[in-house]
Amino acid sequence: MAKPLTAIAVAKARAGAERREIPDGGCRGLYLIIQPSGVKSWAARYRAYRRSTKLTLGSVLVGARAESGDGPQIGAPLSLAAARELCARVLREAQAGRDPAAEKRRRREQQHAAAADTLESVAEEFLRRVGPGLRTCNQRRADLELFYRPLGDQVRRGQIFRELDRIADERGPVRADRALAAMKRLLSWHSERSDYVSVLGRGGRRTSTKERARSRILSDDEIRRVWLSAERFGVFGDLLRFLLLSAVRRSEAAGLTHTELSPDGVWTLPAARCKSKHDRAIPLSAAARKIVAARPGLAGGDFVFSATGARAFNDFGACKAKFDNASGVKDTWRIHDLRRTARTLLSRCNVRPDIAEMCLGHSIGNIRAIYDRHSFASEMRAAFEALARQIERIVHPPADTVVPIHRAKAGRRK
Repeated sequence: MAKPLTAIAVAKARAGAERREIPDGGCRGLYLIIQPSGVKSWAARYRAYRRSTKLTLGSVLVGARAESGDGPQIGAPLSLAAARELCARVLREAQAGRDPAAEKRRRREQQHAAAADTLESVAEEFLRRVGPGLRTCNQRRADLELFYRPLGDQVRRGQIFRELDRIADERGPVRADRALAAMKRLLSWHSERSDYVSVLGRGGRRTSTKERARSRILSDDEIRRVWLSAERFGVFGDLLRFLLLSAVRRSEAAGLTHTELSPDGVWTLPAARCKSKHDRAIPLSAAARKIVAARPGLAGGDFVFSATGARAFNDFGACKAKFDNASGVKDTWRIHDLRRTARTLLSRCNVRPDIAEMCLGHSIGNIRAIYDRHSFASEMRAAFEALARQIERIVHPPADTVVPIHRAKAGRRK
């Protein structure tokens, strides 16, 4: 028969090469478990539903910490006396037809399920599975993170729209629109995979098309001031000039690497960063290639517009505020307005509208897109060169020349 354990014996018990179970003669079914690592815990062994069951009660209490006044609890550190009391309670429940081990498993599963159904956990799972196929994965994550703390696991329609009101007040109605779209996509995805029913329907916007549309382009004077200031503004300034010359989106240019450029100056923009989800071949102008060539080679990585080369440039907000103060062009212009400005300048250069749209990566519509498979690479290169010349004329206008007018001598009348 096993001897009753004592507090001193429990403290002095040493680990062996294998896991040890020491029965307590002072309490039927109670065992001291010692792992090879030296970790000690209490376990109760009993029979439930005609089979032997083991339930871990908790770790061995080390030191003289006070135990809970509500009595010993499963999972808490336990002294010898508390372990005996808890084990006796477990045996009584087993004799009454309840299995404490099964109840512990059910509580753990409920806790895991509750944790798995929080908005943050569902969103992270969505981004992990769907995110790699999204061109705007980082933007989608930023939009969803606006809801994490305010909503938690309580996703109700009224709460969502109250948060959207807050986002609109703090960040503008367009950002609220984008956050709403991200939330709709997330809840729809979750509904397809579970018993959850989305509280948001498809479609709908918070702002009207009129409020969302922008027509802002930079005037010639603003182009000149932005360009000249950008020449002295480091990596951010180089990126701004490259954006105006290439007419691409800021995220597309920020992720440019040297390996994406061919020796003849063609930039292959990968589908992962392209809105069309297809690789784009962009024949850069000589001026754009010059900006890239002037960027210093960085040992940390291959990114062109980067401070270290290890990561793409992403500090747009802070740099834009400093740049506006330096250039004097403030208030209403955004970085994306450079793309609209470049498209307008292409029209001023008399570039054909369909070629200008191709320069921006817009697809040709209707039946022509099916049958016309020409790449238009030479036409696009000529368009980008014309754009560069137009920008050069704006930034460095030619000196005014006065052409003298000579009065013609009057001939004799016949």
